[in-house]
Parts: sequence; structure tokens; C-alpha cells
Amino acid sequence: MSCCGQGRAALRASHALQTPKAPRVAGSGIARVAADAALRANLPIRYLGAAPIVVHGLVTGRVYQFAAGRAIQPVDARDVAGLLKKGIFRRST
Repeated sequence: MSCCGQGRAALRASHALQTPKAPRVAGSGIARVAADAALRANLPIRYLGAAPIVVHGLVTGRVYQFAAGRAIQPVDARDVAGLLKKGIFRRST
């Protein structure tokens, strides 16, 4: 005759074998979240032209629309370098 505790122990052991453990990822946690948020930060960019223009971010693929009345727009930080290379944009303060 077996004890009830032995049945529970066997059940726990079989459940532990069936439940996969999530792998630990280096850099996870608060530091990783902060780094991801910094990458997704928006920076104000000023369009120097007068005619309306639509540009696509090289990294994110986002569409940015600029015009004389909307010369300063928030741009994903990952797209800023690509826009600045065009020569018609400047960082805004």
C-alpha cells in the first residue's frame, strides 16, 4: 500500500519533466527595457525646405511628412541618421 505523499511526489516529478523552462537571456530585465525604450525614443527633426515632402525611415520604414507649417516632427531615433544625411534636415532643439 502506497502513501498519498508518494503519489503527489510522482505527479510533481512528471509535471516538472513536461514543463519546459524558459531560457535565461543575457541583458534581460530593467536594463534591457531601458535600452529598448531609448532606441524607440523620438527626436525632433527640422525640415529646411519649403515644399511638402514625405520620407521613409531607413530603419523603421515609418513615413514622415514635413511641410513649411510642420517643419519640426518627432522622428524615431533609429531613423535620424538617415534623414540627416539627406542634407535637408537638422536636429531641432
